[in-house]
Amino acid sequence: MADVRIEGDHLVIRLSLMDSVLAFHGSFNIPLSHVTNAYVSDYEDLELQYRLEGLNFGILKSAGVFANPEGLIFVDAAQGDCLVIETLGERFPRIAVQLAHDVDPNAIAHEIVRAIPDSGPVE
Repeated sequence: MADVRIEGDHLVIRLSLMDSVLAFHGSFNIPLSHVTNAYVSDYEDLELQYRLEGLNFGILKSAGVFANPEGLIFVDAAQGDCLVIETLGERFPRIAVQLAHDVDPNAIAHEIVRAIPDSGPVE
């Protein structure tokens, strides 16, 4: 599970301690000017093909760096909906994380898109 927040002009993604260990990666602190999009995707639609770093227990848990048809993606997710963040100029072009069960990923995605500089109105 990840905690995703906007702090000033940065998008902060904090992984739980266990997920940080499993994924061999800590948290992310991304300037909003490097974020190009945020949306909700089903885990299956991520089309993970090759694990490059981390672990993959299929739909039970995937954490780490993977390749998919669109390139590299950092994943910390399991079965169900996850928040996908697209970036430009960052180590990972896409980051997919699963949020806590009581957090609406659609609401977080809209909040991120609204905060992207020059992204225009979001309905």
